Amino acid sequence: MNLANVTGTLINASGILLGSLAALLLRRDLGHAFEQRIRYLVAIAAMSIGCWLLWKSTHGGLWDHLRQFLVIMAGLLAGNAIGLALGLQKSLSRVATHASDALRKPELANGFKVSAALFCLTPLAVLGAVMEGLSGDAWVLALKASMDTVAAYSLARSFGKGVCLSWIPVLAIQGNLSLLCRWLQDHYLNPNVTDGVMAVSGMMVFVSIVLILGVGKPRLGDYLPALGVTGVLAYWLW
Repeated sequence: MNLANVTGTLINASGILLGSLAALLLRRDLGHAFEQRIRYLVAIAAMSIGCWLLWKSTHGGLWDHLRQFLVIMAGLLAGNAIGLALGLQKSLSRVATHASDALRKPELANGFKVSAALFCLTPLAVLGAVMEGLSGDAWVLALKASMDTVAAYSLARSFGKGVCLSWIPVLAIQGNLSLLCRWLQDHYLNPNVTDGVMAVSGMMVFVSIVLILGVGKPRLGDYLPALGVTGVLAYWLW
């Protein structure tokens, strides 16, 4: 396994471990003001990453950019329709609800289950792992790592040592997904597919800003199929 293909996942797993260990050692709350500042910084980073992904993946003249924009929009619309039909966001929301219920019963045994679910079953986990596998860019997972580090600190304050182990499924799931995408990229995918997936990923990172700031609840999970749909469209139309 080439560690360069899972750099973002390693950063993410390390952040979770460090955040949870810091909570156990320091034994104090971060404070609402500090968490808000982190949210703003992460939102600014997400905006920059979204712009960079779009800029890097689109090319050509005016008509080329227009065609690529239409491919992105078509991929998002079709992907959202598939996501709604599959109930992806509903499934993710149910996981979040179960986690919220478990937070009211901060038992050690729940710590690993709750934190692993919250860190692994999120749209950014899939989005970031796919991005790193296809293009080698770890920025989306680095963005997720910053949020997960703060979340791990807060969760460890409630659940204790169980949270420290949640880096293991993150490393396994995200790492294997990145390696699978890298294998597909090396053997089957052409550059147009990669560019299309990167572009739609940039749009989805923009949407994640709303979630990061907590000012809305966009159904980002329902848009995950857009990664595959846009890749197929980009193969023919990019």
